[in-house]
Amino acid sequence: MNNLIVKYHNVDIEKIAYLLKKEIEIVDNIQNEILNMPALNITYNDDLLNQAIVNANDFSKNKNHFMIFGTGGSNLGSKALINILQGREKNTISFYDNIDPIGFKYSIERVDLKKTGCIIISKSGETPETLSQFASLIQFFDQENQLEFFLKNCLIITENKASSLREISNQYKCTILDHEVNIGGRFSVFSNVGMIPAIIAGIDVKKIHNGIKDILIKVKDGSFDEHLKLAKFFTSNINTNQIKNSVLMTYSDALFYFGKWYMQLWAESIGKDGKGITPIHAVGTTDQHSQLQLYLGGPKDKFFSFITTNHSKLGLKIHEKTLKSHKNSSYLAGKFMGDLMQAEQQATMDTFSQNGLAFREINLPKIDEFSLGQLMTLSMLETVATCYFLGVNPFDQPAVEQGKILTKKYLS
Repeated sequence: MNNLIVKYHNVDIEKIAYLLKKEIEIVDNIQNEILNMPALNITYNDDLLNQAIVNANDFSKNKNHFMIFGTGGSNLGSKALINILQGREKNTISFYDNIDPIGFKYSIERVDLKKTGCIIISKSGETPETLSQFASLIQFFDQENQLEFFLKNCLIITENKASSLREISNQYKCTILDHEVNIGGRFSVFSNVGMIPAIIAGIDVKKIHNGIKDILIKVKDGSFDEHLKLAKFFTSNINTNQIKNSVLMTYSDALFYFGKWYMQLWAESIGKDGKGITPIHAVGTTDQHSQLQLYLGGPKDKFFSFITTNHSKLGLKIHEKTLKSHKNSSYLAGKFMGDLMQAEQQATMDTFSQNGLAFREINLPKIDEFSLGQLMTLSMLETVATCYFLGVNPFDQPAVEQGKILTKKYLS
């Protein structure tokens, strides 16, 4: 299996290494936290993964469309996993992570229940968006005289404790799987929350877990410290108020939802006590036409992470005869679309390098289950490490509680 490769540009890595050596105690604390994280250690439980495969295969029998209801970590992780299939999904997967009333209504009215399974996910069992979705579905299919059939085709993932979702699910005799108690939503992608939808879509989840374990083994034996480098870079720059934004630029549509997952992971974990670095997701080459001017010509308050892969000779061939005789576009004639993506990817990084912008390239030799497992693990590690250096708790999100309280008040 090929491994991801990380390279820094316009960053004094020797200085970062020196600073890390001076903070042995906090580095040891970070490594111990990482190696004991339930969200990562779950990948060593082969029985649990095998049970998830059985559960997913049983639930997917006689169905070809699956609707995933949940928000935030209950949705973004499996989206990121399934996204690498790029239209090659074994079954159709639809995600419902919002409660826009019109879009939701029109979508549900088109559902063919005969071939559809519904997966409802909420760790707490009290997420108002998810409860409203589930109860609206119950209302709708009750009116359509299809409630019993709908409920038979529901799979609920929630904690094994008293909650509104658990009680409703028991009341209607829905199939229930337990959400891991000690794994928070945004860290839950490697549990049944991410695995069940991924298995149904056709992802080889054992290869995902192999990628995760590959990184963890290297952390344990001391041969992997990329997460520490980034964390120390960010926190050493914060002291001089230089870097305020972390821009993730993904050069593949297969990583689009990885970018969205990463933004939640980073923002909810790090943004506390007046501290934090704002995550921004940019898509190459699309956002070269909308954001690149700011990045190159604007304030130098950003660090960039380019997620790259080899695109050469991939995709459709560009018709040579059509463009060869045109002076301004003949350079495209006979090339593959992937050749253009490859050239733009490299040209953007070279431009950043020549303009003195600090960035790193994370290269995935191939975007597949193994490399995505590695990439998501690195993302978790560097998020936790940065939180430790900042002195904030990576696993809570206290600032969002006020909005939840006011929402209840306005509806009461």
